Amino acid sequence: MKNNMKATRRYYAVNYLNGVAVCARTGNRYLAHYHSFESRFERDEWIKGGGDFRTSRNWRESILASDKEVRVALSGANSGDPYKDHVIFH
Repeated sequence: MKNNMKATRRYYAVNYLNGVAVCARTGNRYLAHYHSFESRFERDEWIKGGGDFRTSRNWRESILASDKEVRVALSGANSGDPYKDHVIFH
């Protein structure tokens, strides 16, 4: 039997707490929080509230749903890094 539930499209963004930073060992984002939104407009408005420069505190940018780090965070897999393993839903 076919499931008639329609998947809800989500839009994602990342918030770098202390500007864009990556781990020197893995190349993965560091001190980043991932955010999920129901609409592109809502995501884009939230991004506007971030820092002015990529090196600013709370720099925000959109990312694709296929981003590997977002996929890992959504799957619930825990890398042991308390600063990046979660997605905040709006």
